[in-house]
Amino acid sequence: MLKRAIMIASTLAVATIPAFADTKIAIGTPPIAEVEAAFVAKDEGLFERHGLQVEFLPTGSNQTLVASLVAGSHQIVAISPTVLLQAVDSGIDLVVVANCGVTAPRTAKNVGLAVREGVAVDKPEDLVGKKVGTPSIGGTLDILFRQWLKQKNIAEKSVTFIEVPIPNTADVLKGGTIDAIIAGQPSLGRAVSQSSGKVAFHFMSDLPADIPYTTFVATREWAKANAAAITSFRAAFGQSADFIGKNQEKTREIVSKYTRLPIEVLTKIELPECKPVPTVAALDYLQDAMREGGLLSGRIDTAGLIAP
Repeated sequence: MLKRAIMIASTLAVATIPAFADTKIAIGTPPIAEVEAAFVAKDEGLFERHGLQVEFLPTGSNQTLVASLVAGSHQIVAISPTVLLQAVDSGIDLVVVANCGVTAPRTAKNVGLAVREGVAVDKPEDLVGKKVGTPSIGGTLDILFRQWLKQKNIAEKSVTFIEVPIPNTADVLKGGTIDAIIAGQPSLGRAVSQSSGKVAFHFMSDLPADIPYTTFVATREWAKANAAAITSFRAAFGQSADFIGKNQEKTREIVSKYTRLPIEVLTKIELPECKPVPTVAALDYLQDAMREGGLLSGRIDTAGLIAP
């Protein structure tokens, strides 16, 4: 009888282990389509299937997210890879867990340079002397646009860059304080419409593919202590990427739910290309561009930035 009771107790204990073994992860992620894999993994139960209890926390700027990560209120955050590199350069020990949205020919028209009515910009040379709005000095789109200028043999210093928060994109362009603005959809479309302007260049068409718009990062200390959780997180992201590729309409519904972007808006743009595996080549491309622009003080071992 005692033996049977012990067996029953052992069985019940084993049955309850998964519930207690689940790893809780607070993720800071902005409400943008480029992090669609996280939204899909949450909504489709992929995180739970891999033993992860994931909670999305309210987010602020990239810098705020880094501070939250270091403070321990978040375990993983989605930030611009350029912000990641700057944080590491400043001595903060972070590692990349995964990517999602990356540059790709299919989605090149989701990003562009909007020019307001009355400003003549028909070729790259026309940008000389112009005031160009950028969502974040040193941000991914900013760095990529500067790389495009370099490809077109236009000196960065011949263009005046002015930081414009994404929510203000259309209003600032319409107001005339800048001549053009770097933007992604849906801000790009609104900026063109409200300023009666045009998209002068879909500059992403000329740039390399597979450069991440965002990176999911953790502190190295947390990553070392939670290697199994990272493996599970990546497995969920891999399944998310597969789901996204096969279920575009459902993915749009999920993205709309978590970002609050109207489904009508999302149906008019290409969903980001989701490639969750981080690469040294992409990080090196951005690092080289940032070093050329004087945004990094030293050279970073990018291979060591990717969590094992």
